[in-house]
Amino acid sequence: MVEGESFLVDTDAEMREQLAARLDRYIIADDVNIEDVSDAFALFHVTGPAAPAIGAAIVVARAERFGCSGHDLWIAREQHGAALQELSAALPTCDADCAEVFRIERAVPRWGHELTDEIIPTEANLEESAIDYGKGCYIGQEVISRIKMSGQTNKRLCGLVPSTNTPLLAGMRLTAKGSEGRDVGWVTSATWSARFKSHIALGFVKRGFNTPGAELDALALENAYGSAAVRVQVVALPFAL
Repeated sequence: MVEGESFLVDTDAEMREQLAARLDRYIIADDVNIEDVSDAFALFHVTGPAAPAIGAAIVVARAERFGCSGHDLWIAREQHGAALQELSAALPTCDADCAEVFRIERAVPRWGHELTDEIIPTEANLEESAIDYGKGCYIGQEVISRIKMSGQTNKRLCGLVPSTNTPLLAGMRLTAKGSEGRDVGWVTSATWSARFKSHIALGFVKRGFNTPGAELDALALENAYGSAAVRVQVVALPFAL
């Protein structure tokens, strides 16, 4: 987001130190300063097409954090309590746990869960929101272009629903039904969805096993459910429109 002669970059808290170091690596001869201003701001996100009127907002910017229209409200940190009170008086509020459920229902990848240094953006279904095929040279362009030309990825972020009322857990390994335990993916995020009255999860599934309707086994983590596997079905994303 542009603010005067500066850019405000919002990222996951886990990237706070990594991002600054990465940006600094590419500053060669430019007069640029990188400053961590995380503690100076509070950020609210409001879904819906209309931007809410709130006097405490320093910046209001369009954003699609959950794959739907919305607005980010940048607030001075000391105004957080007053802004929250004003917003909650006019709109339903969603705390961190609620937002995580909504994120999974909307199949929005999150750093440290679906997104890591090992994941190619197209594998996480980010073609439309995070990739510009018309842009000039950039690191990783060859890989991205090759995937676009072939129309295939080695794995793809998918929705997973257990066949029984059994919770899924991030980190569970996925094996193909009837393949003698062949590893075909893993669970990245899981939750209970009151909207669908079901446990749901996101996970990466290898090509050839990620067609909606495919059945897989999610292997329980050590000390979670013993050695029992949970039968899951691959479903199309997002769970919620």
